[in-house]
Amino acid sequence: MPTLLDHLVETLPGIGPTTGRHLRERGYATIGDLLWLLPRGYDDQRTPTPIDRLQDGQYAVVEGVVRRARSYPRGGRMGFEARVAPKEVQSEGSGYQELKLVWFRAIPGLGRRFAEGETVRVAGKVQDYRGTASMAHPESLPADAPGAIEPRYPEIPGVRRKILRRAIRAAVDRAAAEVPDLIPARLRAAIGVSTMGEALREIHVPDPETFAADLDTPHLAHQRIALEELVLWELALRLRRASERGGVAQGFAVGPAVSTASAAFAFELTPAQKSAVAEISAAIASEAPMRRLLQGDVGCGKTAVAMVACAQVHAGGGQAVFLAPTELLADQHAETLRPTAQKLGLRVGVLTGALSKDQRRSMLDRLATGAVDLVVGTHALLSGEVRFSNLGLVIVDEQHRFGVAQRLRLGNRGARGRPHLLVMTATPIPRSLALVLYAGLDLTSIDAKPPGRIPVTTKMLPRSKRDTVIRQIARAIEAGGRAFVVCPAISASDELVGVDRTAAELQAEFGNERVGRIHGQLSGEERRELMRAFSDGELQVLVGTTVLEVGVDVPAANLMVIEQAERFGIAQLHQLRGRVGRAGQRSACLLTFVEPISEEAESRLEALCETDDGFVLAERDLELRGPGHLFGYRQSGASGLQFASLAQDQTLLGRAGELADRIIGNDPNLSAPEHASARAAVERWERNAAVREDAG
Repeated sequence: MPTLLDHLVETLPGIGPTTGRHLRERGYATIGDLLWLLPRGYDDQRTPTPIDRLQDGQYAVVEGVVRRARSYPRGGRMGFEARVAPKEVQSEGSGYQELKLVWFRAIPGLGRRFAEGETVRVAGKVQDYRGTASMAHPESLPADAPGAIEPRYPEIPGVRRKILRRAIRAAVDRAAAEVPDLIPARLRAAIGVSTMGEALREIHVPDPETFAADLDTPHLAHQRIALEELVLWELALRLRRASERGGVAQGFAVGPAVSTASAAFAFELTPAQKSAVAEISAAIASEAPMRRLLQGDVGCGKTAVAMVACAQVHAGGGQAVFLAPTELLADQHAETLRPTAQKLGLRVGVLTGALSKDQRRSMLDRLATGAVDLVVGTHALLSGEVRFSNLGLVIVDEQHRFGVAQRLRLGNRGARGRPHLLVMTATPIPRSLALVLYAGLDLTSIDAKPPGRIPVTTKMLPRSKRDTVIRQIARAIEAGGRAFVVCPAISASDELVGVDRTAAELQAEFGNERVGRIHGQLSGEERRELMRAFSDGELQVLVGTTVLEVGVDVPAANLMVIEQAERFGIAQLHQLRGRVGRAGQRSACLLTFVEPISEEAESRLEALCETDDGFVLAERDLELRGPGHLFGYRQSGASGLQFASLAQDQTLLGRAGELADRIIGNDPNLSAPEHASARAAVERWERNAAVREDAG
């Protein structure tokens, strides 16, 4: 049933057809929409600032007496100017002696309102113009009224600030009480929080008596909205978890296959890897579909753990899928997995968009008939024409590259039940946060790297020191190693270092035959050939873009140069650095930057130089940049929060989880009348998430 929240914005005072059109263009079509246009800050109009204490750039309320006023022609229109002096005499030389008010386009009534000798009160941003304090188009305030706290809203083209403020105030008075609450009344009373309508009123119409001048926003009201958003998020993730866990899976016995596979590698699994194998193998043995996240730092050995899981499924007659985000990474995984797979009797196939029609048709036939035990591929595996004989395990590498809706497309392809799901990520995050971000998944962490791994020496240096970079590359080659050089762009420009010019520079230094270039515009076959030549030592230097970020495994690589490193985030830099030193040799990573460098960018690079612990770096990245940069926009919820911050609101996050558990515990399907608002909100959240994922 429609409510006042559904009424169009044109029903509010001051909003005509033109202003309404401008609001709708920004997504504010109804009164309910407008209530969620929250202020960016507040203008405190309670205490006037003496004219002699005004500062350039500040927002201020000023009282004074009009000494001079005049209209003047300006470009075919009339402008208006008034000079306001302090009501009381100021000492000379103690600051500005008067305030100049300017209207470049005069409006009716200014001459009467700012007549000479009148006491006036105005508010606006102070600007120093040739030594004179000025305000352009100031807001005129009643001289005898108590000061207010005025919300400052984001600018909407075509909508005057004063009209927007008045319309939102009317929307609050008319409809705030109808804003639904996800947290039912009994729980609100138990935890002592206000309704959403009360919180929105406090935000839009703060009380001058209680407003804290040292805070930019009313703290408790914003916390209430953040809590509501986090409860919605937690409810949606819990319902999603329940839907993913539904059904029955084929259980694959642990048996001797697990111990055989664990011993098939050229190295001994670490205690952390063995612990992960035990957790995952036990889950795969169950008929409850496994939904598990395997997280660990770069180089900790997640792929080996996944290979053991594949062997366990194969021993039980099932097939496994290894889903990678790029063709290059899929090819790398296939090459890495093939030797161990052959030892264990697993037939490996590859399915990517680079296959010819005949190759694709052949691979599809082999998958459908069970002639392939482990297929490694990209998004091509998500196609509806892909069929399996007995799909038992889906492994998704680099979870943040795939939306939940996308990985669920493989979740219903099992011939004898739902396949088990293992999601892997090399973006390590705190355990408490991982359990929230991936609430649909159980968590297994590999928190230690293989023994003997020597930390990569990381240094930052300005791009002006190119000689140092060239010398380091020469030393890496002389030591029998290889050097990666990563650039932010394929083609160089005035702002960006490109693969083209960098490769040409290094070819001039080391010879054309020793330097290759790789990027996303090359065909899959060309990229594969370049990686083979680099791995075999035919090329010693490989210049590329961030196609080298994940999964690329060249044991001889001992130098990583990242050009304009200030343009990358901590997680991405850490991933790139993880491409070297994988064979236990001494290795280095050079982070070049363009001067001057911002304080925030310098902090990121310094963090890389100080530690190679991915969990520590992820904490730092969360502080500096927020979770959206850590996990990418495809991971629904990770970057979709508007009012809450995962970095700053972890206490609220825990509270929201407890509330969601209590709500779901009493009503697993949110079917009770008191949860109708929550159910509707979750359904909207799911629809929007699916749209974001499929839009990619």
